[in-house]
Amino acid sequence: MLSFARRKVELAVVPPVAEPEPDMVIDVARARLALARKGRAAGPAAPAIRAALGSIEDALIAIDAIRAALDEAAELVTEALGAKDEARRALYADRYDDLRHAITEASGATVKEADCLTAHARARLEVALDGNGRMRHIVRGCDLSSGNEGLDLPPPLEAFAGDAEIEAARDAIAAAFARLDRAAQVFLDDAGALTAAAQL
Repeated sequence: MLSFARRKVELAVVPPVAEPEPDMVIDVARARLALARKGRAAGPAAPAIRAALGSIEDALIAIDAIRAALDEAAELVTEALGAKDEARRALYADRYDDLRHAITEASGATVKEADCLTAHARARLEVALDGNGRMRHIVRGCDLSSGNEGLDLPPPLEAFAGDAEIEAARDAIAAAFARLDRAAQVFLDDAGALTAAAQL
């Protein structure tokens, strides 16, 4: 059986730049391809399980992209706190706002796809695990956009003119990293349950 164990990451208030974790995506892709290679021998539930694993793979790719944007945002707010010039702070604020929009785009929230697992909490995939549909596994989505129902990254309404706004952004980024880690682990748990059902 394939194992989906995620490395635990120590979170500081402003975390260090994290290395990408492609192994998460590769493991899920490997499971999906192994199921495809089994062909008809995989049983009647295989197509639905394979499709769900593909959606989880997409979700983990989105999480990696969001994490990269959060890494940059964490660096920005640290530098902004050390800047004394308002014009320079405004530049940091503009870039931070660009990253907020990039995170929302990476989450899929800008595209109206009901089954996008990282776009909104209403998304769900109901996967039949046997031929008659009596056994099912539900993969639930989560909102990883930058909005207040997602990662809740506040917009820089004052262009980082005051320390309080920058500190609020810093704290929100730290909380966003924690939420992102939880989402990744839930998706990996889902992938593990699906591969176990498929006897991979």
